[in-house]
Amino acid sequence: MCGSKKSVAYFAHDRAHRLLPIAGGDDFTCGGCLVAGAGPRYRCAHPGCSFTVHEACARRSPRTLRSAVHPLHRLRRREAAGADGSGGGGGCEVCGEAVERACYACVACGVAVHPLCARMPGSARGPAHPDDGHEAWLVRVASPPDDGDGKQKQKQAAGCGSCGRALGAWRYRCVTCAAELHPRCLVPAVDQCRGAGEGEAGRAGSAASSCCLGLVHDLTRCLATLGTALHYRGYYNG
Repeated sequence: MCGSKKSVAYFAHDRAHRLLPIAGGDDFTCGGCLVAGAGPRYRCAHPGCSFTVHEACARRSPRTLRSAVHPLHRLRRREAAGADGSGGGGGCEVCGEAVERACYACVACGVAVHPLCARMPGSARGPAHPDDGHEAWLVRVASPPDDGDGKQKQKQAAGCGSCGRALGAWRYRCVTCAAELHPRCLVPAVDQCRGAGEGEAGRAGSAASSCCLGLVHDLTRCLATLGTALHYRGYYNG
């Protein structure tokens, strides 16, 4: 892809400056979304400007997109987090890391995600979970209703199978051994840029993955709502 020298403009950079594809080099930080990158990239060709972005950020940044990580609404492109009340100042809905620059956001829900996180593969394998090459699926786990003393939330706060830190709502779950990992522990941003870590199901098609993950998202929301209702009716005993 980087063999083509066709220049592009990037929505969050001076439109008079054109970006050209670069085959690779050292790891870098994307000037658009401020997330780590590696492999193919685009760099500004304007004299004295070294602005560099992920290949995906340069070539695939539509104004809106549908993402499996937020199936309720289309996500809108933003030059900076916080624009129009789009989740600025908080963490990415998927990886939990700060969202500071270019992102995709849902104004209605007040969430923002990094462009790479919006395209996280539906399934993946990686060295963070090496057991016989087990495949893990990206899922969202709803928080259970709190019983008043935090016990339910303590039960939910399982640790990542790689780093041991508490997991957020989104995680990769192994379909073989049920281990759970942070999205960025299993699929680091630099590996996603290189195209590593994506399983066969993830490559099969984003539409199918979005459909399946959207169903998981809706199901977990329904179960959480049902659990809350039963809890307040006195039937939920944790």
